[in-house]
Order: sequence, then C-alpha cells, then structure tokens
Amino acid sequence: MEGKVNAMPEAAEGAGGFRTIRYELVQVGETFMSDDLLVKPEDVETFAFAVDDHDPWWFAGSPLGTPAAHPVLLGNQALMMRHSRYIVPAGLHAKMQFEFLEPVRVGMRVRTYGKVIDKFVKRDRFYMVTQFETRNEADGTVLTRGQFTQMLFD
Repeated sequence: MEGKVNAMPEAAEGAGGFRTIRYELVQVGETFMSDDLLVKPEDVETFAFAVDDHDPWWFAGSPLGTPAAHPVLLGNQALMMRHSRYIVPAGLHAKMQFEFLEPVRVGMRVRTYGKVIDKFVKRDRFYMVTQFETRNEADGTVLTRGQFTQMLFD
C-alpha cells in the first residue's frame, strides 16, 4: 500500500451514525447522555493515586457510612457525553464550571445528561457550551452539575 494512510478514512464518516464533530453540525438545544458508570472501589483508588489524594474517606469509609468518591472523579463523564453521538478527535477546554451537590459513593450507578446551550465564534475559533447534570440512576438525585466551553477544531 503506497501513499498516506488515514486512521479515519473519509468513507467511514457517518458509519454507525457517528460523524466527526464540527461547528456546523452542533445545534443549540442538542442533548447528550453518557453511558452509565458503576462507581467501583478500583475507580476511586486509581483516581486517588492519579491526583495524589489519599484521604481516608476514599478508602476506609466516611461519615456517610460508606467510602466516598472524589467529587471530580465524574468530571470526565460530562466530557464523554459527546462521544455518544460524535467522533471527537480533539478539543480544547476553554472553561469548566462544576457544582458539587451530593457526595458520590462507591456502588452508585451514575449517568450524565447534557444540553448544548450556546455556540459561538471568537477570534476565528469555534466554541460550543454544554450544560450538564450527573445523577444517581437509582433515584435521580443530582450529584454534580455545571457547564463547559470547548473549542472545536476543524
């Protein structure tokens, strides 16, 4: 095989309903939903190691009665929502806001829901703003909410 090899051939664009995210495709009002995530002890341990935070709440139990998870553990889940609809090859997170409402506990099954609330062009760069909530799937309790602004690359 000669010539340039593409990791994502042009013909695969749209395969399985997934299209590469672009400013023109994203619509204000568009909604997203993450996969569900079971918060497991090994997730908490891996995250604690990665951020060098070994508080006993994460391992030995907390005043909540069970080990808690670091609140930022679910931050990536909000960012991954777009991957349920788009191929997202790269992006720059220009701004992120989180509000931690309820503790995340080991054993919870959680899911993040989001909505595009704005998109704009600034200095010839394309941006999208997504508002999100992460909920306990068992009872719908909102654990975390916020929004992020991401620069989209073409």
